[in-house]
Amino acid sequence: MSEYWGIKVEDIFNTMPERFRPEGAKGVNACFGYDIKGEGKWKLTVANETLKVEKTGDLTGCVSVMLADGETFVGVNTGKVDGVSAFTSGRVTVEGDFSAFGKTAKMFKKYVNGKKEMSTRDYILDMFGTLVSRFQPNAIPGLDAKVCYDIGGNDGGVWTAIIKEGKCELVEGKADRPTTILHVNEAKDWVDVMLGKSDPFTLLSAGRASIEGETQIALKLGEIFAKYKSPIPEGEPEQELIALKKVISVNQRFATGPVMGKFLNALKEKKIYTNKCPKCGRIHLPAREVCAECRVRADEWLEVGPKGQVRYMEYVYYSSPDPLTGETRETPYGMVNILLDGCKGNDTFAHLIRRDQIDKIKGGNNEVAGTRVRPVWNEHRVGSIFDIKYFEIDE
Repeated sequence: MSEYWGIKVEDIFNTMPERFRPEGAKGVNACFGYDIKGEGKWKLTVANETLKVEKTGDLTGCVSVMLADGETFVGVNTGKVDGVSAFTSGRVTVEGDFSAFGKTAKMFKKYVNGKKEMSTRDYILDMFGTLVSRFQPNAIPGLDAKVCYDIGGNDGGVWTAIIKEGKCELVEGKADRPTTILHVNEAKDWVDVMLGKSDPFTLLSAGRASIEGETQIALKLGEIFAKYKSPIPEGEPEQELIALKKVISVNQRFATGPVMGKFLNALKEKKIYTNKCPKCGRIHLPAREVCAECRVRADEWLEVGPKGQVRYMEYVYYSSPDPLTGETRETPYGMVNILLDGCKGNDTFAHLIRRDQIDKIKGGNNEVAGTRVRPVWNEHRVGSIFDIKYFEIDE
C-alpha cells in the first residue's frame, strides 16, 4: 500500500466512521463504491443515518462508483488536489448516478492527518507534491521559465517546475535547458527555509546553497508560489476566539444614492426594477448609475422578473459571520444565479435558494432552460435585498 504525502488510501477509509456526519446522510439509503487503481476497492453502505465501510472486491449493488488513482484520491481528500480540476481532467470519474454520489460530500468531515511529526523526506515530498497547487499565475504575468530544484542529501531529489502560458507542470529530474537552477546541499536546510525557520540568504552566504542561471527568478519564487503550509500544526495552540454578539449602533447614515435607492424601494412593492445600458443593452442587477463596460450613464428603467430560470447554483459550506451581529448562516446553503424574465445573456441576479430544494436545482444556458424559480417575499419589507427571503421552485 503506497503512501502519498505520508498518507495511505486506507487511512482515508479507516477514518470515515469517525468523520461520518449523520445529519448529512438524512434520507440517503444507498451503497457507494470506490475503485482505487492499484490500491483496492471499498464499499460504503449508508442506511438510516448509519455508515458501514468495508474493503471488498464486489461492488455490485452500488448506485455509483468512483474511479481514481491513489495519489489523486488522497490529494482530493486532503486538499492537496483540487476536486473540480480532478473531475474535469478525468483523473476522477464516477460510474452510475453522479447526483447520488454528490451527496457523499456532505456526509464526512474533512480528513486531517493524524501524524504528530514528519520526517525530512515526508516534508520534501509534500512540498513538491503541493508545488503546482501553490502556483500563482498572476504573480509574474507571461513568465516562461524552467526552475530546477536540486535538493541534496539522502532525503533530497531533483525536480523541475516548467512554467509557460500561465500554467505550471512539475517533472522529476532536470529538464532540458533550465532557466534557473537552485542547489541546496542538504534537504533539511530546504525544509527549514520553507517552514520559515531559516533565512535563504543565510544559506547562500554560508555556501550551503547556490543559484545558477537567472537569479532574479529564484529571488521571486516566494511570489510565484504561495507559501507552503505544513500539514502538521506546530507550536502552541491558538487562543480560543471569544465573540460577543452585539448589534453595532453607529450614529451615522449612509445613503445608497438615487439609483440603488430606487432599486431597493421597489422591493418593498414586490417588484424588481433595474436599468439598462443605452449603448450595449446590458441589464444591471442590481441597478447601477453607469455601465461598467461602456462607461455611459444608464437612464432607461424597466421591471424584470420576479420569476426566472436558474443558470448556476453553488453549494456553500462556509458561512462568513455577519459583520453587524456575528451570526452565521446554517450550512450548506445554495447560492443561485437567476436569469430573471426580461433579462438575457449573463445578466443574472444572485440570491439564495430554499434550503430543502438545493438538490433539485438544475442549471441552464442559452440553449437549455434551467429550473424555473420564484421569489418568496418577507412579510415586512424595509427596502433591503433580503426583502426576498429566498427563491423556490416555481411549481
